[in-house]
Amino acid sequence: MLFFIVLNILDAHSTWLVVKPYNYHREKNPVARYVFRKLGIGRGIIIFKVVLLTFFSGVIFFYVVPDWETVNVSMIIGDLLFTFVVTNNYRIYRKLRKEGRA
Repeated sequence: MLFFIVLNILDAHSTWLVVKPYNYHREKNPVARYVFRKLGIGRGIIIFKVVLLTFFSGVIFFYVVPDWETVNVSMIIGDLLFTFVVTNNYRIYRKLRKEGRA
């Protein structure tokens, strides 16, 4: 769970780098993009991540806790997914900086 939280913090940071200050079109998640437009990038990221982590934690602990094998598999899948997302975000940011658009 700790690695999942660290990955979400890195996702928030890398998303901020790619989307700041008003490049919301770069965000591929339509729900996140909507939240960022309504609340601004900083508050939007924080609120979106808190809601997302609270929701997923609740689902895991309410529905899956009796079956720890499922929790472990779910966390591994989540870790792999967010590792890809974070890696991709930083790759995009490096490309934008190289092009002078970051």
